[in-house]
Amino acid sequence: MAGVLIRDLVRGVVADCAPEETVVVDGLLRHSDAEVLARLRRRRGDHDPLGFGLSEIAPLVAPLLWLTLDRAREKLAETLVEGASRGSASLWRRFLRRGSSHDVIPALTRAQQRLVQEMVLDAAAEAGLPPDRARRIADGVVAGLALAELEGDGDGGPEELR
Repeated sequence: MAGVLIRDLVRGVVADCAPEETVVVDGLLRHSDAEVLARLRRRRGDHDPLGFGLSEIAPLVAPLLWLTLDRAREKLAETLVEGASRGSASLWRRFLRRGSSHDVIPALTRAQQRLVQEMVLDAAAEAGLPPDRARRIADGVVAGLALAELEGDGDGGPEELR
C-alpha cells in the first residue's frame, strides 16, 4: 500500500509530541476510522453540563490531528480528482470509496506535504495550542508522511533485501 494510514500517523505523532494522550489514541484505535471520526465530530458539538471541559483546559492533540488529517485527505483527493484526467479521477474515486475500515493518505509531493503541514498549524492555532508545540506537531506529521513515502518508493531498503 502506498501512503500511510491516518491512524498510524496520529499514533506516531502523539507518541512523540503528546505522549500523555497515548491512552486516548489507544482507545480510538479499537474502532474503525469512520467510527472514530463520527465520535470526534459528535463530541465537538456536545454541550458540557458544567460549561467547560478538558478541551477548554488543554486542547487534545489526538482528536485535532485525526480530524485535520481526514480533512486534508479529502481536500487532496478532491484536488486530484478535479485536476486529473477522467481515467485517473475514477481510480481516485474508487480508492476513496473502497471498503477498508482504515483511511489512507497516499504518498504526497513536497507541496502537498506543506499543505497538510499548514492545515495542522491552522487547526492547532485555532485550538489554542502554543506556536512552538503546534510547529512540533506539524513537523511530526510531515516527517511521518515523508517516511511513509520513503518506505513505499521501492528504494531498495531493508524490506527489499529480504
